[in-house]
Amino acid sequence: MIHIKDVSLHAYTSKVSVKYDLPSDQLQFTGLPQDIIKRDAENPLKHLIIIFARNEVAGFFELDESDDRKIYTDNPKALLLRAYSVNPKFQGRGIATGSIYALPEFIKKEYPAFNEVVLGVNAQNRAAQHVYEKAGFEDTGRRLMRSKGEQIVMCMRIE
Repeated sequence: MIHIKDVSLHAYTSKVSVKYDLPSDQLQFTGLPQDIIKRDAENPLKHLIIIFARNEVAGFFELDESDDRKIYTDNPKALLLRAYSVNPKFQGRGIATGSIYALPEFIKKEYPAFNEVVLGVNAQNRAAQHVYEKAGFEDTGRRLMRSKGEQIVMCMRIE
């Protein structure tokens, strides 16, 4: 296991290589970091975040402030967490939980205008639901049908 204090979040920079593959059972719920980076790196409303564990790239996600977030929340000060993944090399070692625990402080520091993070997690993805709940996300009761199935909308207040 890796201690929570050994997990940190940093804004993406092209100086760091973020590339890994995911098993097909995980790819049904998320995208590959290298594909997300290629698609969104130049979009100022999409904030690419690297998860580090002991100074190694352990995962990746995006904080989105585009109009897409309006599907998940009415809060104009919310960021949409999407494309979350942990490098298979680091899975099962506490990286997911550590990165979500690090999220509130990271947002306060890097995106102080925002006071909430929302996400949609596939209803079939019980492992991710558990991690999000454990780290402080709450089920909003809202459900969305997306191309990959029913999404449970969850949120975390940033105070």
